[in-house]
Amino acid sequence: MRVFTVISVVLLTALAMVWSALPPQSSLAAAMAGPVRETSQQISDWYRINIRQGLIEETPDYEAASRRFLDADPARGVDLIKLNGCGACHRVPGLREAQGTVGPDLHDFARQSYVAGVLPNRPGDLTRWLMNPPAHSPATAMPDLGLERDEARDIAAYLLGSEARE
Repeated sequence: MRVFTVISVVLLTALAMVWSALPPQSSLAAAMAGPVRETSQQISDWYRINIRQGLIEETPDYEAASRRFLDADPARGVDLIKLNGCGACHRVPGLREAQGTVGPDLHDFARQSYVAGVLPNRPGDLTRWLMNPPAHSPATAMPDLGLERDEARDIAAYLLGSEARE
């Protein structure tokens, strides 16, 4: 949409410049100058109002998109967090009873760059970490909870999702 708008503005401006160079006695120039000027003004007003004031969405947030899961269930992730007792070691967003202090606080987890300082904080890496933490960092205090892939994905989806940032 943005490229189309820019091209339209450039073309209409160029057309207006060509027509404005014609002598005023030319009936064709007189007939076209008004509508071209009006259209050019409308496009420039639209651009000023929508783009500069931020009403049109700007660059997509690719970082947030890279953290999305297509087939994971964050709501099930909350249940799994409770079932596996994650709150005994961690403070978990959205869970009042999860107030552990042994492990790191998981509030704003999605904004962290790394999982336990060893893996990039991306859906696949977080899922692998949750399935078997000692395999990635033998010195970690986090035990292998025996999570299946789908269970780890659901927990990761919750931790990386918008619910975790509140």
